[in-house]
Amino acid sequence: MDDILGEILDLDDGILLLEYSSLDHPERIFAGILAGWRERGVTPLIVDINDTLNIFVQNLRYAGVDVNLEDVPVIKERGAINVGNVVGKVEVVEDFDYHLANYARIVRKVPLESRKHTIVLGIEKFSLTFLDDPPKLERYFETITRKFLPLRDRVHFLFLNVDIASRYLRKSLEQDSDWVLQIVKGELKTVKRPGVLV
Repeated sequence: MDDILGEILDLDDGILLLEYSSLDHPERIFAGILAGWRERGVTPLIVDINDTLNIFVQNLRYAGVDVNLEDVPVIKERGAINVGNVVGKVEVVEDFDYHLANYARIVRKVPLESRKHTIVLGIEKFSLTFLDDPPKLERYFETITRKFLPLRDRVHFLFLNVDIASRYLRKSLEQDSDWVLQIVKGELKTVKRPGVLV
C-alpha cells in the first residue's frame, strides 16, 4: 500500500476514485492521505456528504487513530454533524444550478492550495436521491462532477462505497476518473491508471 499511496500523493493532477465495500475500512486510507499531504505541506479541502466525515473520524478513533482536522476546510453537503473547519453548507442537491452557485460561493472562502487538493466523502449518497431518474443522475454528472472537478493542477480523491452506489453511478465515476483504486482489507489495489487498464 505504501508504494501506491506514495505514488498517488505525489500526483499534480487527476481524479482518483477509491472504491470500498461496507465491510472495509476506507478511513485508514483517508488518514494516510491526510498524513501524506501534511508531510508535503498540503492542507486539503474535504467535501463531506451526509456526515460521512464523522463516520470516518469515529471509526478511526475506535481503531486508536486520532486525526486533527481543526485547520482543515470542510464544505458540508447536507448532514448535521460538523467536523473540521466547516466553511459552509450546501443543503439543496436537486437544483444543480443553485447547488453549483452556492458551492462556488462557499469554495471562494477556501485557500487556493486547499482547493487544489480535494477529498470527497460520501458521493454514493447522492445517487440515492436520483434512483428513479437515471437521466437526472446523468445531468448531475454533466453539471456537477465534470464541470466542478477541473483537472489541471488539481488532485481529487473520491471515496465511493460500492455497496450503496448504483451501478450507473459507479460506472460513470470509473469512466470519468484517471485512477480507480479498490480498498481491500485496508490495502490499495490499482484497477485503472492513466494509459493502463490493470
